[in-house]
Amino acid sequence: MAVHIRRPTFAREQPSTLSVAADVLAMDPTASLSTIAEAAGIGRTTLHKRYPTRHDLLFAVAKDSLEQLSAATEQSGISDPDVPIPDALRRMVELSVPLGSRVSFLLRQPSLDSEEELMLTLQEMDRPVEAFVRRAQDAGVLRPDVPAWWVISTLYSILYTTWEGVAMGRLAPLDAPRLALDTILNGLGGKNS
Repeated sequence: MAVHIRRPTFAREQPSTLSVAADVLAMDPTASLSTIAEAAGIGRTTLHKRYPTRHDLLFAVAKDSLEQLSAATEQSGISDPDVPIPDALRRMVELSVPLGSRVSFLLRQPSLDSEEELMLTLQEMDRPVEAFVRRAQDAGVLRPDVPAWWVISTLYSILYTTWEGVAMGRLAPLDAPRLALDTILNGLGGKNS
């Protein structure tokens, strides 16, 4: 069964094979290598040459996804105390929404849970996000009565749902970050948001 995804137009460059694979696997975690190759516009043999096994492809997508999400987090300014919290949150959402399939892929591939390298990278990636959430809670931008892990999990869910809305044609790409941020602040917002 072919997976048809309306490619979100967040960016103008040609998507990488790993990006397309993340999109396909976010919509169908059991998608075949043939389906992924077709969606990426390459032959199954070419995909097989690059990634000899399905696990090799899944590992590569996971590693690339973590790198993409980590870069978005770093570029957002959440670790810079001189960047106002609302600005850093807005920027993090803008940079992360196009990566929603990456979040979904990482959450929906239990076969990678035993990959220690990936799990350590994920923990490292979450540290600055958790520190930022706590800082935002202390400043009253996010609700302080909600555990930080819950805020982070909710944030990831909102990012994925926003990406999915664009991928399914329900949400315009330019409206997506604003809707996600509004949902985060009104659903999790404190008095000062």
